[in-house]
Amino acid sequence: MIPECFSDYCSTIPSLNEVTEWSLLRKWALSEVYRIKFATGEARIIKWGGSEMAGEAEIYRNLVHPLQIKAPRIFEFAQLKNSGVIIMEDAGNKDLEQRPQPALFLEATRELARLRARAAANLDKIPKKIVDHYTVSKENFLEFLDDLLNSNQLAAKTEVLLKVKTVLPHHLERLYQTVPVSIVHHDYHAKNLVIQEENGMMPIDWSSAFLSPHLGDLYCLIKEVCARSKLTREEMISAYAAGTDYPVDHLNWQLRIGGLCWLIKTLHWLAYGGTDIIPGSENWIPDLLKEVEDLYQEVVSCQAND
Repeated sequence: MIPECFSDYCSTIPSLNEVTEWSLLRKWALSEVYRIKFATGEARIIKWGGSEMAGEAEIYRNLVHPLQIKAPRIFEFAQLKNSGVIIMEDAGNKDLEQRPQPALFLEATRELARLRARAAANLDKIPKKIVDHYTVSKENFLEFLDDLLNSNQLAAKTEVLLKVKTVLPHHLERLYQTVPVSIVHHDYHAKNLVIQEENGMMPIDWSSAFLSPHLGDLYCLIKEVCARSKLTREEMISAYAAGTDYPVDHLNWQLRIGGLCWLIKTLHWLAYGGTDIIPGSENWIPDLLKEVEDLYQEVVSCQAND
């Protein structure tokens, strides 16, 4: 039986009527994901997104695929007034969250270095209006920070954000001057890294992707390594550094600023609608603010030692 959220799409995506099996993978207020199977035995992934989640196919079409980075193929997509559906490649059954092995985390780190280098090299192949549309500038991050300082959700918790505001502009200026703009997945976590043959890694769920030089994706992956593996931060940074021209000290700095960028954008999303989309996500906010405090202290300490 076709889940209700897909029923309006049966005429625009006729293949929905040929699905013989629906296996729910995720269900949120504005997003549902299933693995579907056809009579032939072929499996694919189908995603429904409502409201702000409806435009994921455009990100694949306009940004991810033109940059020639590893991502699932899109077979069909359709968009109605307030929602969208994508049928895409089933990249595999096992992800890094299910198999948190050190060698696989290192491969995910190397894949991140490769895809960022490839995206930066292919950016000039994308029309300027598309690049402009998906770019998050240093000014945007400062605007997000100001919005958080004015947020009702964070009204009693802004002390650390005020401290960050005193140091972030200088570091953002340096970041945008010294590191090329590339793609940011923004959810580069183990659950979105599918293991393929010979330990290859395919990042999935590019729905939050945008353009920026910051290295928040590596920050997210290293956080998970600390929780799931015996690998050290230094080993992860070394694996990433092997695919770049940056010295380790510079990457450590990029990691701190990328972490702050990721946290600010994530907190902004939560404070301005995200908590309505993901039940219970308001409970993430205190831990995220603690991470902001920790990174701020690192940035200040390193400045004092420079």
